[in-house]
Amino acid sequence: MMKEYSCKVISKQMLNSDTAFIEIECPDIAVSARPGQFVNISCSRFLKRPFGIASCDSSKGTFKIGVKVVGKGTAEIAAFEAGQDVNVLGPLGNGFTVDEGKNYILVAGGTGVFPINFAHEVMTSKGIEHTVVEGFRCKDQIVLNDPSYILTTDAGDAGIHGNCCNGLDTIDADKLDGAEVLCVGPLPMMKAVGNWASAHGLKSYVSMEQRMACGIGICLVCVCKLKAEKKGQEFEHVRCCKDGPVFPFEEVVW
Repeated sequence: MMKEYSCKVISKQMLNSDTAFIEIECPDIAVSARPGQFVNISCSRFLKRPFGIASCDSSKGTFKIGVKVVGKGTAEIAAFEAGQDVNVLGPLGNGFTVDEGKNYILVAGGTGVFPINFAHEVMTSKGIEHTVVEGFRCKDQIVLNDPSYILTTDAGDAGIHGNCCNGLDTIDADKLDGAEVLCVGPLPMMKAVGNWASAHGLKSYVSMEQRMACGIGICLVCVCKLKAEKKGQEFEHVRCCKDGPVFPFEEVVW
């Protein structure tokens, strides 16, 4: 259940020159959040900033977010230090459905690695079979990489030279059988991954990255287009923060 909390920063780790990994104490979110959901974090700017939940530790009552600096708001949040008070709204949105007994392919591009990391943690803890593919521009941007992941870089200076689809092409056929693809990343990358999944007869789900303001479906800043169910309509607008951010790939109007 979504609520607003007064929390405390427990720790911060800089993953590279412009990306922080921040642990925040909030037992309710640590217990209730699921992969694909996000939180809104307050800063001195008028609007909160949304971040996909990257990890939860119910025993410690903490969750983690990844913060890549792209402006003044994210720069302020990335500068948070242990012991600092922080206002958090969450968990927000409809995340991925993770079912035991299924096989998954998790695909992350750029900062999409953070919500995909949470899905990886949950699936690992439940013994759910899955394969992770990560794509970055270059080795300096790589964060939260694991030796078991299929790694790609556009620059070719680490892992497979190419994008996530090039990484997907290396997965053994037996791991594709009946798999569902869960994808988070830039829109062009998610479209390409969704098309790859469709070409291989696989169902895929994407987490739509849109600018968000309120995070609770009131302001309508984050709308995207889905194929309309009503006859005579080509598409309908939905709120990524409230109705999503996760949608079936084939329902999105790209």
